[in-house]
Parts: sequence; C-alpha cells; structure tokens
Amino acid sequence: MIALAFVLVIVSALLHALWNFMTKRVSGNLSVLYIGLVFASILLLPFALVFIIADGLLPSGLVYILATGIVHAFYFFFLSKAYTYGNISIVYPVARGCGVIGTALIAMLLLRESLSIIGIAGIICTSMGVLSIGLKRDDQIDYRKGLLYALLVGVTMIFYSIIDKVAMASINPVIYILGLFLLSLFFLTPYMFIARGGELYDAWRRYWRYSLVIGVGSAVGYLIILYVFRMVQVSYVVAVREFSVAVGAMLGMTYLGESRSKRKTTGIVLIVIGLIMIRIA
Repeated sequence: MIALAFVLVIVSALLHALWNFMTKRVSGNLSVLYIGLVFASILLLPFALVFIIADGLLPSGLVYILATGIVHAFYFFFLSKAYTYGNISIVYPVARGCGVIGTALIAMLLLRESLSIIGIAGIICTSMGVLSIGLKRDDQIDYRKGLLYALLVGVTMIFYSIIDKVAMASINPVIYILGLFLLSLFFLTPYMFIARGGELYDAWRRYWRYSLVIGVGSAVGYLIILYVFRMVQVSYVVAVREFSVAVGAMLGMTYLGESRSKRKTTGIVLIVIGLIMIRIA
C-alpha cells in the first residue's frame, strides 16, 4: 500500500473516530446526526457545483449516488440505534470488524482484487483485533440490541464500500459524497419531522456544535477515502481505516468511563500489527 494512501487513510480514520465519539457523547441522537448531514451538505455544495459545471455528470454516476444514498440512510439510522443501546468500545469495533471481513471477501469475488499473502494476513489480523475488542459483554444499556444494530451497521458498510469503489471510476468524489448526503437527508426527513420534530429542535438548540463536528468530520474523512479508492484496493483501504477502532476504544475508555480490559488492549495491539502488515503489502 503506497505511503501517501496509507497516511491519508490514517487521517480519515482519526476523523471517523472523532465524529463517532461525538455521536456516542449524545447517546446516538439521530437528530444530531441529521443536523450533521445538513452541515456536511452545506460545506460540500459550492465545491460540487464547480465540478459539475467543469466536468458534467454521467448517468452512471447518478445510479451509484442513488444506491449509496439508500444504503447510507439505513447506515445512519442503524448507527444511531447502536449508540443508543451500546458503548462505543463495543459497537464501533463490531460494526467495523464485520465490514472489514465482508468487504474483503466481496471485493475478491466481485471486483477480482488480488491481495498478497501478507496483505491477507494483515486484514485477518486487523479483523481479529477489531472483533476481540467488541465481542464481549459489557456494562451497556442493552447488550443484545447494541450488538444487533452494530452488525447491521457492518452490513451496510460492506454494501457502500463496494459501491464507492466502483463509483469512483465514473464520478468526482465531491459530487458523489454530496449526492449521498442529500439522498440520506431526503430519505430520513419524513421520519425526522413526523416522529422526531420536537427532538430535532432541541438537538439544534443544545447540540449544534456536536452536529458541526460530526458533519465536517464525516464529510472530510469520507472524501479522503473516496480519493484513496482511486489509488489502491478497497480491501486494504477498509482494513487500514479500522485504526479508528483502536482510537474509538481508547476514547471510550478514557473519556466515557467505559471498562478497560486485557481483551481490549490485545485487540488494539492486533490492529496495529495488522496495519503494519498491510503497509508492507
């Protein structure tokens, strides 16, 4: 994995851990996530318009935007539910770990990605580390529900990662990410205003700063990943991005009072070893 791509994915992972930490700080409040999507869309809109005017937009690109927009609407909904019931040091690793394993398998089958032996070993090592952090009962509000929604987040991650990789051959990343955010807003808006109108107002009044961090962090971090997809295999990118799991677990233990254990420490070490192997690959 080339050095530039590796560094960019690590930066994206840090941003991803940061905005997920903020999401957990508000107990997975979907209204805060929704407002974050609004902030992200406002940030990206002027840049996307410039690229649309300069490069145009192919019909195939619109198909990919529609597909990822639908998947991301479910992603944000499941993520909100996962953090409502589970701790970040459990939910985050389980969701991301399932995504790593699933994405690698699908990429090899559908995209015909060829991975080296050391690269495969690195992906396996990273996945073991991620899952070892998450697959353990903890002092959560509802462990089973938290685990179920974390698994559903992982499934959506597999789908959107593959869509993203294929889409980057025919559409500008800025246009693409704006499209998926706008579609996610479109699909979530009826539910938000009908079922959570009061909560939405309260979230804006009390937590708009959290929403700003979530929106900017998710937009910039995701944009970095989309550009990296143009450089290297999706399996490597998704695996290296799981460095965010180690960061998320440490944030949860340090600032949210979540339990520490040898299992979590071992998981973090395995993730780092896996990253080194993928970097070598």
